[in-house]
Amino acid sequence: MPTGGRVPRFQDSAEVKPFLFSSLLHFCSASSEGSRGHRGHRGHRASARPRARSQAKMNEDAFEVLERAEYRYLVQEEEEEEEEAQYVRHRHYISPLLVLSRRCVLLIGLGVAALLSLAAYLGFVAQTLPPGVAQVTTDCGQFRGRHKNGAYSFKGVPYAAPPVGDLRWAPPAEPACRAGVTDAGRFRAVCPQVRPRSGRVAGQEDCLFLNVWTPTLAPGAGLPVVLWIHGGRLHALSGGEPGYSPTEQLAADTQVVYVSLNYRLNAFGFLALEILREGSPKNTSGNYGFMDQIAALKWVQRNIHAFGGDPERVSIWGQSSGGTSVWTLMTSPLAKGLFHAAVDMSGSSVLNASLERAEDDNLVFLKRTGCRDRTCLRHLSVKQVLQHAVPWQDYPSWAPEDWMDLPTRGRFAGPVAVVDGYVLEAPPFEVWEKGGGHSDVPFVVGTTEQEVDFSPAAANISMWTWGDYQWFVTEKLQAFSANLPREALALYPSSAPCPTADRCPERAYTTMGSDIRATCPSNELARGAAAALLSPVYRYVVTHTPSAPVDESSDLMPFASRFSFHRLDALALFGGLEAVLGRPPSDRDRSFRDLLTRHLVHFARTGKMKEEWPEYPAATALLSDQLTAVHNYSWARCRLWKESGMSAYAWST
Repeated sequence: MPTGGRVPRFQDSAEVKPFLFSSLLHFCSASSEGSRGHRGHRGHRASARPRARSQAKMNEDAFEVLERAEYRYLVQEEEEEEEEAQYVRHRHYISPLLVLSRRCVLLIGLGVAALLSLAAYLGFVAQTLPPGVAQVTTDCGQFRGRHKNGAYSFKGVPYAAPPVGDLRWAPPAEPACRAGVTDAGRFRAVCPQVRPRSGRVAGQEDCLFLNVWTPTLAPGAGLPVVLWIHGGRLHALSGGEPGYSPTEQLAADTQVVYVSLNYRLNAFGFLALEILREGSPKNTSGNYGFMDQIAALKWVQRNIHAFGGDPERVSIWGQSSGGTSVWTLMTSPLAKGLFHAAVDMSGSSVLNASLERAEDDNLVFLKRTGCRDRTCLRHLSVKQVLQHAVPWQDYPSWAPEDWMDLPTRGRFAGPVAVVDGYVLEAPPFEVWEKGGGHSDVPFVVGTTEQEVDFSPAAANISMWTWGDYQWFVTEKLQAFSANLPREALALYPSSAPCPTADRCPERAYTTMGSDIRATCPSNELARGAAAALLSPVYRYVVTHTPSAPVDESSDLMPFASRFSFHRLDALALFGGLEAVLGRPPSDRDRSFRDLLTRHLVHFARTGKMKEEWPEYPAATALLSDQLTAVHNYSWARCRLWKESGMSAYAWST
């Protein structure tokens, strides 16, 4: 013990051992002295007082050394007849163990054993995860997720480097791997966007994260894998929207591994400009969001086995522009071999804009920024890009107002995704005709019967009379041909069956708009896919009418939709019906949800549908609370629209 100072206070567990051993030594020394005192010579009583003073001094100084005191040694007095242990200044060293009793040796041994047991226990506790927490190792670090509702979730796992600085408007780069364990218990930032309802700018550029839900972490489980690609017109939303993305409950119920992702959106993900070509892999620009999706698929191939998934059974599912992404990945040579089945929900394969056209259209973006080079563009803030530079309403009209209405003659939206010669070598039909560069995998093409009831252009459509319906149809279609309104009204009559007691003119009008924008174009594209692919192709149309109008208070639903609206299938699949209806689903709602889930999960497992769902074009499956297979669905209506030149007005994203 060093000289001087006060009795030490023990600040951490590292000081417990010296304290314990000092206490034991003191106790044992006192015990030995006491026992020898009883065995001493009775004739030497005079020596008792010095020994007592010495013992008292030792007791006083057990954990405190007086100032200027020297180090002292425990010795044995050689000249006295009675053996006596005392402190002296300079004597010969004798080990303390020689003066310890057997009881003290036993106590010290027990103390050592207790300390070793404590150390082992603390080590075990340090390596044992608390309840509800799970850990997994990927090729780029360890991640700590959560366990609830019978499944594990890992959220906010980076699959690419933050696309900032020189990586803004560049292909995704590999992420930097972190040492230690990264928490993956929450969703991370969404990509920069203007939120659909509030109009506020949200998100940040460091957004390339994915999320995994799995019922098991056994590497050999070999479960089917679904990569979910969210919609939002390539402009908004994320892979973690409540009610519109996978959940632990879904993973547990279906025994499927689900992955969702964020990908770059709007101008950050799809801006094509000639000055952005420099430094690109193939002298191209745009389609960066699609490259992000391909990077996420590569991550899945490298890592999904650690989450219990089978990299040889990966399906891609996407809704709206997520479905457009599915079409893109189906025809992109960069994605070939990365997935093994695909489901498109209300997507578009109208991907025919050339890179040169898109770069020319987007010069308005460059003009608004005042920039002349890439350096200037990469220094713009997120708000400068989204609030001032993107041509939302002006041509190329990235946010067209009539995309949920009957078309206006001559009005088109400019391209967002483009045929750049790198991600997309050609439009889908041309890719299939040339052959070799596309993915030949089982494919499902789905739409809903009243797609445009999602957000109809007429705000008062729910109050229309049949007279209003006839007037609006005539007003919109007479510019195409004088006879077209009459022919259309004959195919969509007021006498058609309606599942509700009210809002039936709304249903007829939104069915007509949906056939033009989505249903008939999807029939044609599914027919082309069936002719080009060796793998099976299936087609469905959701005809289910929800039990109540939609509660329009969420970002996912901008209108109080009543019928088979755009996004109904995805919301049913991911458990979002109750939230958007504002009430518990009815028995028919649940039957529709269960039927859709059952068939899609079977497809993910096997690459084909059950017997009651024939391949296309033999039949189209109509999905409500039961499945009905019909031949040549909406054939007469689709022929009218094709002959009238309406194919050009199909959704483009």
